[in-house]
Amino acid sequence: MERRTQRSSLRTSGGRAILLAATALWDLVLPLGITVAIVSVLADPRYIDTSELRANSLLMHARPIFRDVAPGDVLRVALGDSAILLGTAMAGAIALAVPLGIAYTAVRARAVRAPVWAAATFAASLPAFFWAIVLVLTATLVSAQLGLPFLPVAGFGVDTHLLLPAVALGLRPAAYIFRLTALAIDEVRHADFIRTALGKGLRERQLLVRHVLPNATPSIVTAVVLGTRMALSRLVIVEFVFIWGGAGTLFVQALGQRHLALATELALSFAVGAALLTFISDVVRARTPVGA
Repeated sequence: MERRTQRSSLRTSGGRAILLAATALWDLVLPLGITVAIVSVLADPRYIDTSELRANSLLMHARPIFRDVAPGDVLRVALGDSAILLGTAMAGAIALAVPLGIAYTAVRARAVRAPVWAAATFAASLPAFFWAIVLVLTATLVSAQLGLPFLPVAGFGVDTHLLLPAVALGLRPAAYIFRLTALAIDEVRHADFIRTALGKGLRERQLLVRHVLPNATPSIVTAVVLGTRMALSRLVIVEFVFIWGGAGTLFVQALGQRHLALATELALSFAVGAALLTFISDVVRARTPVGA
């Protein structure tokens, strides 16, 4: 009997290892291999013409990072600046959206649910560029009306400079995560095993912690990953509006100034980040039991 149990355990472990390897191949190796091939061709000086980019003085001189940082540190500094902005935006989005999504499912009043859902839909529908411009104009208007400095609308700094770009970058992902969190929890709440647990007299809080949240976790993680990828793809726009000077802006500057090796490294860095996010999402979904 023991041998059969050991064999079954080995088969299960072997199956998980094969699944993990296949997931890594599909989510990491294959996308990154294709990305390297595409970027290598597109960044070849024989095929690329950067004259139009070089004519755009706004982009080229938004923040002359090449003159501010030692050449060997440019990539590290730019990625660090973008990581600070992206991390702050997504930390705020997750901290706000997930609890609100959970709380939303507990509300039954249509007069409350309808406007909240409409507001989230509105926030998720408009691009990051719109929110960035709205925040810049609002900060400028408030400052002009009060005659006092409000929040800085341009420049890099791990201080008040971080607030507006983080909000502009994280607002749409927050709305997206909120909506998918609420939908995932509502779907689990209507499952048969939840009705069985209610029939056994399980309290609402116990039901949420023991059954609803564990089964909704894969969908919530997927929402967070997709929201982060959404923010990653809008990073260059927000950085440009607020003159943040991270990897997104540097990528355009690198192309315009024909630093093609640096542009290639930046493109691959973004590709690695996106691939890792997808891989983590698939691993979490594969390891999370259903109907716990």
